Amino acid sequence: MSAQSVPAVATPDVTALRSIEDQVARIRGLEPLAAPSVQLLDHQSLRSFLVDQFERSYLPSERESDQKQLVALGLLEPTQDLVQIELNLLTDQVVGVYDSDVKSLFVVADHSGFGPAERITYAHEFSHALQDQHFDLNRIAPKHPESNDRSLAAHALIEGDAILLQTVWAQRNLSQDELQQLAHAAAGSDDSLTQVPLIVRSELLFPYVDGFSFVRQIYRQAGDSFAAVDGLLAKPPESTAQVLHVDKYRNQVHPAALALPDLAALLGSEWRTVGSGVLGELDTRVLLEQWGSPHTEAARVTSGWSGDRWQLVEKAGRSAIVLKSTWETPAAAADFFDAYGGGLRRRFDPAQVEESSDDRQALTTPDAATDLRLQGSDVLAVIAFDRESANTIMGAFTSSAPSAPSPPSAP
Repeated sequence: MSAQSVPAVATPDVTALRSIEDQVARIRGLEPLAAPSVQLLDHQSLRSFLVDQFERSYLPSERESDQKQLVALGLLEPTQDLVQIELNLLTDQVVGVYDSDVKSLFVVADHSGFGPAERITYAHEFSHALQDQHFDLNRIAPKHPESNDRSLAAHALIEGDAILLQTVWAQRNLSQDELQQLAHAAAGSDDSLTQVPLIVRSELLFPYVDGFSFVRQIYRQAGDSFAAVDGLLAKPPESTAQVLHVDKYRNQVHPAALALPDLAALLGSEWRTVGSGVLGELDTRVLLEQWGSPHTEAARVTSGWSGDRWQLVEKAGRSAIVLKSTWETPAAAADFFDAYGGGLRRRFDPAQVEESSDDRQALTTPDAATDLRLQGSDVLAVIAFDRESANTIMGAFTSSAPSAPSPPSAP
């Protein structure tokens, strides 16, 4: 179903919409450069549009890589379907969307009218239209990013700005009764999130929770100025680490760009590369939490993250993954080595311990083998389907002498 053919439930009240647009523009300090098309939809119509948009934008190669990467890291069960989980959440949670490709706003509205829920949703989505007109959302958050971590950071900025805007707008334009009505409705809206994998829940909430916190800090420290938020949109954060630690954004602490060898080429014709990317501080924290680290401890350990790169390879339908991470200090790397080593022991328990020392841990089970190594400020992890493949991958990796982290590009 195309954006243009989505059936609306009612013709929008143009006066009401223009009033919200004027209020948002004044608060945000950005004048509309064009009037976006607007459609108020019933839930089923918006669901149909979102599914169609999802299917068109999420490439088959990206789906395969994401699914197999999360399974290899133990963040998703092999029987869980990432695409279906995300579709279910998308159609259950989303009540409005701005489509930057067709420059249109779509907002759910029931047949009872244009109430506070519809009005605040419209304010939020119209702020996305202003972002797009002035800063180009497709520049800030490309559709097919090379780094999922950088994409999460970009979406945290985009949504954090919109959440801040809708918060200020609501305080100025809704009554106390309307605010309480919205708070009551929001209290039960996250029930479905408790049933989804931790990694999916964390990535879904990050733009709205941590993104809001990040943008609000910049806004408040500039004297409640949205001009400072404009500066963020002009120069977006490069990593979830910069969002989680605003000083890293201010001080332009860039993530290290690690290089990995082409393992499939080194391993031989039976192997193929499924995908590669950056895990980032957020997902590295989730990796520790998934396998037993308390949230606060996982956050402490991963606060020293400086960069990483993963690569997923496959032989005869069986996957193996390499994750190399670099840390701010050797002590920070050792903290991660210890924490992740504990997580791997819990994940693969009971396992035969091939080695357990201050700088190497190797485990073997009937259908998996791991090799975790501490190398100064770096940690290298291999998770494969048997000991022979783990040794082969580690041998190919170490013999290739991968380059040191590339210097960050100039901002």
